[in-house]
Amino acid sequence: MPLRTLAKRCMRLSPLLAAPAALLLIQGEAKAILTYNIFESAGNVVVQTSGSLDLTGSQYDGSTNCGVDGGISSYTSSICTGTDPGSPINALSISGPIFFDGSVYIFSAASVSGIYTSLFGVFNQLVLDPAYVSNDPIVSSATFNGTTLAGLGFTTAGLIGTWSLTGTSETIQVFIGNPASAAVPGPLPLLGAGAAFGWSRRLRKRIAAPLITPPQA
Repeated sequence: MPLRTLAKRCMRLSPLLAAPAALLLIQGEAKAILTYNIFESAGNVVVQTSGSLDLTGSQYDGSTNCGVDGGISSYTSSICTGTDPGSPINALSISGPIFFDGSVYIFSAASVSGIYTSLFGVFNQLVLDPAYVSNDPIVSSATFNGTTLAGLGFTTAGLIGTWSLTGTSETIQVFIGNPASAAVPGPLPLLGAGAAFGWSRRLRKRIAAPLITPPQA
């Protein structure tokens, strides 16, 4: 096949080569998620909060607080981590379950750490420390000494509840068992996209380079 004909065909195909890479990048995008993991550690039960939330478009709905440092209640689908501010603060509107599996009604953590958070499924409210800045990391915990998941009535591992932050695409999830993997783009899609883009660019450069006609015999 003549080189000029091959070059023209490759030129027509080059937009198609970029499409899979773009698709991979789109698939790698992830919404922000705030995750509560309830798991056993060294003879205790720990509630670990991690993730971030984009509060753009979120809506306030009253004010509340836990009243204690660290707590959990299956009957009201409530979890508190971090140090309680001592007085009610603005609550964000959420939607989701008003209770989750278990048989515990405890608001007496032995210790807490990190930023204050409160999930109140029964009231459709999420409370964050007033100092929280949208998209910043959220890390906090509450530890309940001398108990087990079974002792708190949690007998099934995995996701037990998902809530949506009103006015946004953000979500809050509660897991039983070992901390879940963060919802971030995996390395393979990103590497694949990078390789596809790089290969496409090199092809474009070759196509754009002047064609040298070999000397005729």
